[in-house]
Amino acid sequence: MSIAIRIKDCIDNHDKYVAIMATLPDKELAKKLDLVHIQSELAEKTKNTGSLELLEVWHQQIIEARIYKAENEIADAPNEIELAIANIETFVAKTEQREDVLNEITKPTEKPRIKIHQQDNDSQLSLF
Repeated sequence: MSIAIRIKDCIDNHDKYVAIMATLPDKELAKKLDLVHIQSELAEKTKNTGSLELLEVWHQQIIEARIYKAENEIADAPNEIELAIANIETFVAKTEQREDVLNEITKPTEKPRIKIHQQDNDSQLSLF
């Protein structure tokens, strides 16, 4: 994608990108800002004006995201590892519940014993 198209995309979707970045931890936003500064210095040394324009747009978006996050007290979005751990814990809990239900259903039940009444042979003979 050319730099001109990327700049246009960043400008057209400015609010969307700021809102997405506002959910990132402030530490990560600070890291992004540092990277943009380093890239800007490199682009300035190589006199790459197109990259400098794009980096300026990114710089502005990151700063706006940090301000927006602070003003609106936006919570950090959970990272992928935290989400995966939560999904695993949920899966394990549901599996344990299913095992408990299955154990309840398949538990051997005590069948009542049938008592066989034995009659005396003498009492049977008396019937004849």
